[in-house]
Amino acid sequence: MDFFIQRSGLRDIYDKVVASERISDADALRLFESKDFNAVGAIADFARRKRTGNNRASYIVNRYVNYSNYCILSCQFCSFARKKRDADGFQLTVEEIVQKAREALALGITELHIVGGLHPSLPFGYYTDMLKALKALDFRLQLKCFTAIEILHLAWIAKKSVEQTLVELKAAGLDSLTGGGAEIFRPEVRSTIARGKESAEEYLDVHRTCTGSAGAAPAPCFTATSRALPTAWTICGNCARCRTRRTASWALCRWRIIQRTTTSR
Repeated sequence: MDFFIQRSGLRDIYDKVVASERISDADALRLFESKDFNAVGAIADFARRKRTGNNRASYIVNRYVNYSNYCILSCQFCSFARKKRDADGFQLTVEEIVQKAREALALGITELHIVGGLHPSLPFGYYTDMLKALKALDFRLQLKCFTAIEILHLAWIAKKSVEQTLVELKAAGLDSLTGGGAEIFRPEVRSTIARGKESAEEYLDVHRTCTGSAGAAPAPCFTATSRALPTAWTICGNCARCRTRRTASWALCRWRIIQRTTTSR
């Protein structure tokens, strides 16, 4: 047994993980609020080793690309989005995105993470052409693109169902969705920080459809902001709701606690 676990008040949770028992919502809250970071880390490390069967941790090398920062929404926490009238707004051509990918491939990346705002006028063909061009550059390149709200936006633009939109994006080269946009599911918090964005149920429906018909695995990403920082119980509730709705392809929930959203091209 790990040295830190022997002296920790989280021993009972460790025992559950060892026995492959699912932790409860109350257990999750204790882990979230615990100041015993060594013990929390030891539990997580045990779970990783049990899952992977070795003592190795892996990572990917990717490039983050924003195809545009124009967005029809005005989320309260977002410092990324711009309107067409803003001088620092931008929109990349497919050729410019391919060039960024070419430069990144020379550095050894294996994945592109591509997202943008909800562009008011780009046609659906722009997105499929981008995916096709990137796959033509290197078919081994993993394309992790678009958030759930972008998928809903693209479905609206293309006048297609979410399922058909995902199927066509997959055929063009999409490998997986990004997890951005989950934010906080609790309605009163979500309406404060992201009014006008998709509901929690719509977010989950997109990812459920994605793991079903389209087969592109999601990675949920939750954001809390300094303007409406939720309670630990609210954050744990986010994870519990995803866990309840997940399919076999859901692997890990990633958390981002952001005090000020910044990004660069």
